[in-house]
Amino acid sequence: MSIGERALDRVSRIISVHEYQQRLEQLETACSELNHADTRQREVWADGLGDLLESGYLIQADAERVVGWLVQRAVSDVDYAVRESALHAVSEAGVQYELPYAVLEPLAANVETFEPLLWEYVLFSLSATHDKRARRTIEPFLAHPDAGVRKDAALAMTELRDDGGKSA
Repeated sequence: MSIGERALDRVSRIISVHEYQQRLEQLETACSELNHADTRQREVWADGLGDLLESGYLIQADAERVVGWLVQRAVSDVDYAVRESALHAVSEAGVQYELPYAVLEPLAANVETFEPLLWEYVLFSLSATHDKRARRTIEPFLAHPDAGVRKDAALAMTELRDDGGKSA
């Protein structure tokens, strides 16, 4: 059973501080496993962390820390499947948590290094911050030759503007 599955099993229960501290220790283990020599292990751990983030189980600060680990893995890993798993997890986190742009900024700085199929995750994740700094990364994709990429950029711009009255 992955760390994400174990977390989902516990979401419906009220947990003690001690139990949460144990989960934090498991998170530290998961972070180290994101650096595992075996590609498949890195991918599995990124997926598990994605499940955990999707559950909304973590407090905000811990979610940001986990997302930071995943962002670093997404921008540094040489394996496509690992990058995809990490980016998928980050995009799921953007649904459950209000992530600050600073945590996701490495995605913006490295957007051109990702394969085009991964841009959807990057654009969505940046837009979910509702931070106006994401605009400069997203806007160029509105003129991309591929219609799917343009659509993803347009959706990201809509999400960026959908910020409860804050100007993007």
